[in-house]
Amino acid sequence: MKDKIKRFISVCLNESLFHILRIKARKSYKGNSNHIFVLRFAHIGDFCIWLDSARAFRNLYPDKKIIFLTYSYKNVQELAEATGYFDKVISLDTEGFHRIKALREAAGFCGDTIINANPSRSLLSDLFVLAVNVRHRIAQQSDHAELSATKMKRSDKIYEKVIPCNLKAMELIKNAEFMRGLGLKDFKADLSVLPDVPCDVDTPTQKYAVIFPDADAPIQMWNYKNYVKVVQNLISEYGVQCLILGGNRYRDTGAAIEKEVNSSLCKNRMGETNLVQCIQLVRNASIVISNDTGGAHIAAATRTPCVVLAAGWNRGRFFPYQVETEGETLLPVDVVTNLPCLGCGIENINRFDPECGIDGVPRCIAMNTPEVINEKIKELWEKCYGK
Repeated sequence: MKDKIKRFISVCLNESLFHILRIKARKSYKGNSNHIFVLRFAHIGDFCIWLDSARAFRNLYPDKKIIFLTYSYKNVQELAEATGYFDKVISLDTEGFHRIKALREAAGFCGDTIINANPSRSLLSDLFVLAVNVRHRIAQQSDHAELSATKMKRSDKIYEKVIPCNLKAMELIKNAEFMRGLGLKDFKADLSVLPDVPCDVDTPTQKYAVIFPDADAPIQMWNYKNYVKVVQNLISEYGVQCLILGGNRYRDTGAAIEKEVNSSLCKNRMGETNLVQCIQLVRNASIVISNDTGGAHIAAATRTPCVVLAAGWNRGRFFPYQVETEGETLLPVDVVTNLPCLGCGIENINRFDPECGIDGVPRCIAMNTPEVINEKIKELWEKCYGK
């Protein structure tokens, strides 16, 4: 009940701010600033995928100063700064009533153009687009994950240009369509590259695997007992140490896996690493096994072999990976139970039929067996390291 009340207050606040800022934005900005603001409120997984497109903004605007606006929730500021893709990175505190202060800060920004690069546009992102003083506002066509059809029509009206894209396309392809729509006609989707940010982290001296048993929501999480069998197989068949990584929220899940595996080669380190340390551990791992979460996209962006239990309701959006360039062979290996309802929520990633679930987890994830995952691990291991 408390969360529902907080959400209701947040929605009411955003609606009020939207109407106020929309009136403000009607006053055309007359300045001559050469700043280009690129706004994307993204978790680490989305950020990893988007970096492929982000690198191209300098080619698109060679004489402009490019400023990246992100939010402090699941902060990617340090990584964004390390890429060298932006002249400045600004992290905004958008949580609760802090967003009012952040909007006041944004109201002091002036530039030529602001680009809303969120494929799932939200009312929150629209607020900051309206707050910044610019001559031009551009967005890409959005799905309805965050906005209803009615509110999407309202959102579209605040932009000078909404660039169409295939809403059912894989995210890399969709981002590439957006860049081509902005003017880079020859841009092709490719895997992103995460910068190597120096950090102090306890890295095993022997070969090791990284396991990500958590996710943004419990509905995306494979049963931990299945992970026990996968970890046992990794230890017995390949002799690797297994590090269980992820957020502190599900540390008990990691502890349960560690306890049942009952081996010195299995270590629960959930909640013990920051984002940069986690990326470094993934970068140096022999293989990654992950739920449909940011860990899988980190693996792709660090070129670490990865097997991922992909969600079926948004099948095609994040997995399987698709690129438009040639020569890239180390794409994540995604596993999903083949059901006729795959893709049931492709245009709305937050929705799936609750009757589809097994103990609260959709069948497309829950019905995967450890034996299938172990076979995919074997195929990938032999491809990368030989028999």
